[in-house]
Amino acid sequence: MRKLIILYGILVFSILLMACSPTDALTLLRCQFRIENTEKFLVTGIQLDSLENLSVIQIAEVVAVWTSGSCPVDFTLNIGIHNPNNGSTGPDIIPVTLTSLVWDLYLDGDSGIAFDTTWVASGTMTGPLEVPGSNETVLLPLDISFDAVAFMSEVGVLNFIDLALAIGGIDSHLRTSDHIGRMLVTAVPTISTPLGQMTYSGSLNISLDWID
Repeated sequence: MRKLIILYGILVFSILLMACSPTDALTLLRCQFRIENTEKFLVTGIQLDSLENLSVIQIAEVVAVWTSGSCPVDFTLNIGIHNPNNGSTGPDIIPVTLTSLVWDLYLDGDSGIAFDTTWVASGTMTGPLEVPGSNETVLLPLDISFDAVAFMSEVGVLNFIDLALAIGGIDSHLRTSDHIGRMLVTAVPTISTPLGQMTYSGSLNISLDWID
């Protein structure tokens, strides 16, 4: 009976290999990632999602909190994921499941031409996410929380407020270097496929454009 189970397992694995050519197997490791947008962006309790500018009073509140030694920032960062394995290179559309994403978030505190990033937060995803091979973009929400005191000391209060409004205000969905492009996520994904767990060999630099 045990031999029969082993033979059955080998048969199933062989079928999967036939259905997924070596090219497809590599494609499974080519899920594409990009930063989509931010949601529920809070700075010292002030919600920026509906703001284009901070009032003088609100700026004073941020400065007051900063000088007290704390400046909490909380928001949701949505990462778009696209599975290119849509059956065009093989007989089957093969879904994958993202089981792990270890990430670091960097912010560009200078609105000038140079892209000068500073690390602000790290984390991992909280649960598995299925990414079907159906040409749709699946969103992975990352819960971001960090204290921006050190970052504000480095870039200045006004530059920080400018950045926060750019990536968290009413224009936070704009796919330009002046808005979402001022964020960078480095991440190492692990995915589950019919061929087993696969971990990317190096970290990805996830920003405006699709990266695989």
